[in-house]
Amino acid sequence: MIKTRKDGAIAWLVIDRPEKLNAMTIESWAEMGEKLAALSRDPEIRCLILAGEGRAFLAGHDVQEMKDHAREIDAGTFKPGKLHEMQKHLQETTRLIRKARFPVIAAIQGFAVGAGCEVTCACDLVVAAEGTQLGFPEVNVGVTITNGGSFFLTRKVGLARARELAYTGEFVDARRAETIGLVNRVVPAGEERREAERLARRIASRAPLAVQLHKTMLDRGLEASLDAMISFETEALVVTAMSDDHREGVAAFFEKREPNFKGW
Repeated sequence: MIKTRKDGAIAWLVIDRPEKLNAMTIESWAEMGEKLAALSRDPEIRCLILAGEGRAFLAGHDVQEMKDHAREIDAGTFKPGKLHEMQKHLQETTRLIRKARFPVIAAIQGFAVGAGCEVTCACDLVVAAEGTQLGFPEVNVGVTITNGGSFFLTRKVGLARARELAYTGEFVDARRAETIGLVNRVVPAGEERREAERLARRIASRAPLAVQLHKTMLDRGLEASLDAMISFETEALVVTAMSDDHREGVAAFFEKREPNFKGW
């Protein structure tokens, strides 16, 4: 159900359950976590693209599995401890996306709702096909946002818009999502993967160490103080300024050529 492939410094992770609009099960969340962990250990990867086959990127959690769980709860056979364990699989994917050395780009189409919108929010950048629907319909089925959605949503769109999306369960289309900060780029339908790959290749051509440290710095900056971030910036600058890639970048600038960065 979860396919991966590499193309040079670019890796792809593709959800392949189009007949169910790529709705996820606990088993597929666990598989996704395993695949993300394996990709994160690959030193050659400089950018990862997440995508989904068919008419949707990821249309939330599988409703049949939710129905089965509700039946087990009624029967008294589904205990809170089991749900806690299951949640770990979902939320580990968010942790792995943020802990990955490289940026993660979501290429989305059709529906990126519920868990699909949560995964989208966890990614570094989002390229959306025209007409894509995004949102958090959890209140429509009586549950709450998970996978770090409540953490990222306010940071992306602000508290007022986050409240509206979370309280109403209503969807926004790609253009509106771009306006409020849920997505970075909107492209014609069918162009989302091509545009995501162009963006990924641009990122992969830049100095890997600097990109990696920028990812860490920007994440830390969401919660750290100004003094803490200034201190971290100094340490990051020392590391990058002493690197071979910095010397290569300066040489390439004066020689009017593209740099050949190695990642050290």
